[in-house]
Amino acid sequence: MEEWVRLTTVIGEVQANLLAGFLAGEGIRVKFRTHVPHSVYPITVNGLAEVQIMVRAEELERAEGALAAYRSPEGS
Repeated sequence: MEEWVRLTTVIGEVQANLLAGFLAGEGIRVKFRTHVPHSVYPITVNGLAEVQIMVRAEELERAEGALAAYRSPEGS
């Protein structure tokens, strides 16, 4: 059984999907963990919009490096 660990937490599904797409481009699989109730109206009160980005434990170090590049102003 694969062990999944939290890489980071973002606000909202849009940011989560952008980061997941970037990580997928780096060959890193992700899963989302969220308590966001799915509805027509987005809810951002009291952390309800938080989405945890989960990666496999053995890919955590590589994912952290990719995340640093993703967040870098230079994009490198």
